[in-house]
Amino acid sequence: MKQLSLSIVTSAIAATSAFAVETSDFFDDHVHLHFTESGTPIIHSFGIEPAFTGRDLFLDHTYRSGDGFTEHESEIELEWAFTKRLGIIVEVPYIVEDEEGVGTESGFGDLAIVPRALVIDSGDFMLTAQIETVLPTGSEAFGGETAIAPGISMWNNLGNWFTVNSQFGIEHVFDEDSTEFFFGVGLVKSFGAKPDLHIGHDHDHDHASHSCAGIFNVHLEVTGATPINGDDKGDFEVEGLVGMSYGLTPQADIRIGYLFPISSPTEFDHGFTGGVIWHF
Repeated sequence: MKQLSLSIVTSAIAATSAFAVETSDFFDDHVHLHFTESGTPIIHSFGIEPAFTGRDLFLDHTYRSGDGFTEHESEIELEWAFTKRLGIIVEVPYIVEDEEGVGTESGFGDLAIVPRALVIDSGDFMLTAQIETVLPTGSEAFGGETAIAPGISMWNNLGNWFTVNSQFGIEHVFDEDSTEFFFGVGLVKSFGAKPDLHIGHDHDHDHASHSCAGIFNVHLEVTGATPINGDDKGDFEVEGLVGMSYGLTPQADIRIGYLFPISSPTEFDHGFTGGVIWHF
């Protein structure tokens, strides 16, 4: 019995110590990282919130075309890390939609604010917990909803400059009393010269001195959602993306992608997305 009690106490102490090590740097200063300690590029996906924290400004434009309609959506998104592990995302879209027989409508979508915390960072794996809050700040045509969406984002290093970004969560829209499960998985393959990283006591500073300028990336993504209540329960809306991105300068990445529907019936026929990421 004493041995069992000692084993339980030892395990509890070990777990507490591991958690303390993992969370001790929550309030350390933020350092913008472009590579892991092993030299793997840390690359943003298109439609998936990153697991890593950063200070970046996104300017994106997406075009979708379907049977009798076209949609243009321009979005500005700011990702801001307060500390090494704590940050926030703020995003707002502007939408122009033209539908045959209806005409053209345009306006802002709702403002989304996403507080987030990098809970696990093991070098080859990161996990971030976040809670997106949607405020009814948009126009009558494309806004006016209040919603909350808790979820997680993950980043995995698969080796040979293959990485995976993924996210899972649940969004509840209060005005409609509707809830849906959303998901996304993005595979990234990077090409370019591996940086000469010198890892030492000041390795974070060494990371910060390197950028992804000259790194070329190929993206494959699947994103979607399914209602978990209401009349549409069990229906899936899933789309895919094939794209590429390139580190144009130490401060700026450019990217472009082709969108296509996967689920049926389709919400659109095809689409394109592109934009610029500015690193602070």
